[in-house]
Amino acid sequence: MREQLKGHETQTTCWDHPKMTELYQSLADLNNVRFSAYRTAMKLRRLQKALCLDLLSLSAACDALDQHNLKQNDQPMDILQIINCLTTIYDRLEQEHNNLVNVPLCVDMCLNWLLNVYDTGRTGRIRVLSFKTGIISLCKAHLEDKYRYLFKQVASSTGFCDQRRLGLLLHDSIQIPRQLGEVASFGGSNIEPSVRSCFQFANNKPEIEAALFLDWMRLEPQSMVWLPVLHRVAAAETAKHQAKCNICKECPIIGFRYRSLKHFNYDICQSCFFSGRVAKGHKMHYPMVEYCTPTTSGEDVRDFAKVLKNKFRTKRYFAKHPRMGYLPVQTVLEGDNMETNLQAEYDRLKQQHEHKGLSPLPSPPEMMPTSPQSPRDAELIAEAKLLRQHKGRLEARMQILEDHNKQLESQLHRLRQLLEQPQAEAKVNGTTVSSPSTSLQRSDSSQPMLLRVVGSQTSESMGEEDLLSPPQDTSTGLEEVMEQLNNSFPSSRGRNTPGKPMREDTM
Repeated sequence: MREQLKGHETQTTCWDHPKMTELYQSLADLNNVRFSAYRTAMKLRRLQKALCLDLLSLSAACDALDQHNLKQNDQPMDILQIINCLTTIYDRLEQEHNNLVNVPLCVDMCLNWLLNVYDTGRTGRIRVLSFKTGIISLCKAHLEDKYRYLFKQVASSTGFCDQRRLGLLLHDSIQIPRQLGEVASFGGSNIEPSVRSCFQFANNKPEIEAALFLDWMRLEPQSMVWLPVLHRVAAAETAKHQAKCNICKECPIIGFRYRSLKHFNYDICQSCFFSGRVAKGHKMHYPMVEYCTPTTSGEDVRDFAKVLKNKFRTKRYFAKHPRMGYLPVQTVLEGDNMETNLQAEYDRLKQQHEHKGLSPLPSPPEMMPTSPQSPRDAELIAEAKLLRQHKGRLEARMQILEDHNKQLESQLHRLRQLLEQPQAEAKVNGTTVSSPSTSLQRSDSSQPMLLRVVGSQTSESMGEEDLLSPPQDTSTGLEEVMEQLNNSFPSSRGRNTPGKPMREDTM
């Protein structure tokens, strides 16, 4: 996909190669996998095989990168540079796997994927670090070898990495599941909580070395858990376990095998486990162990001992000791701490300038318009601007709703006063009947107010005159009632004229 493709029938612009579109559509059948890490890893495994990157060794990838002198990780690569490097990679793969690699198709497909992941704005450029992260993450290599290589790309010449450089690596890594729509399951696109987690693991050192980074990655942090799960998915593809699934009765189990640590001889295949199916007597929260390769006799004995121990444990124990397969990161108040990481760096540089007698640094707001921005910085600033605008719209909308609510409450309060006024007068005046003119006047004065409250919902089906005009038979009905009262009590006219209230007795 070296240029945008146009549909001849619809005349619409399409950025994806037809084969890439088919691949994305085929990933939809994996959405029934319940667990996000496995779902993402299985999608990436299918993508990895379609791009033939599962055939690419780490050494071959490094040779191609060195051959094209891709050492400045912050430098951008244009489309031609990407195509040339990919052509070198796939030419070598074709020599080793002649029947599996179609060089022109693989180059177009891999280029398509890299642009979808790292060039969402279609500028035609991605960073060298982004290119390396995408290729190395999906190549064929040991997991820790990938970690070491990626860490080396962001480490300084002394072999240490600070928070900013680690943030760049994690940012490029999280774009891979983001492109599949799975980033929310891995802590979101904000990598600051993961950076903070790593340096807290390193006892808040200003810089970390490769050994500490590897130890932290072995805990499978939430933002990077998809990568080790991808390796387990690849290892489990050809695994054959001499066991029978207790749910679907598949035997032998192909792929992942999940053994219960609560019940003896209870195994689940990956299809039943991913879909959340359980057999009678087993719960999803029960502890289980995953195997992507056939078990050994030592593992069987170890699991038997664990099952025996768990038989004597209560439900309260399992509720208090949940099993977490990865290191979670907290995303509450995302971004606040990173801005405080930035403020500390500014204060440190300011002190250095003052100590050396140099000119004082400008304040951070003055520095932002003049400082050069990388594509990532520009993207983050644009995203923050959109979020602030959205927040402003929501706050304005809430203010309008609050004002409208106050107006409705005021109208309801006046309505209650108008409705309670005749009852109060009746209590004060005894049993005197109010005059028809007074009752009609009150009815006319209160009715439009009531209809204005309801009118916001009925104004589409009723005209303004219909809403504000009183019912036509109101005065006629009152006259009939008063005529009946006058006929029933003719002797009361001299003592009490209708419409004039009775005088209260003095106390």
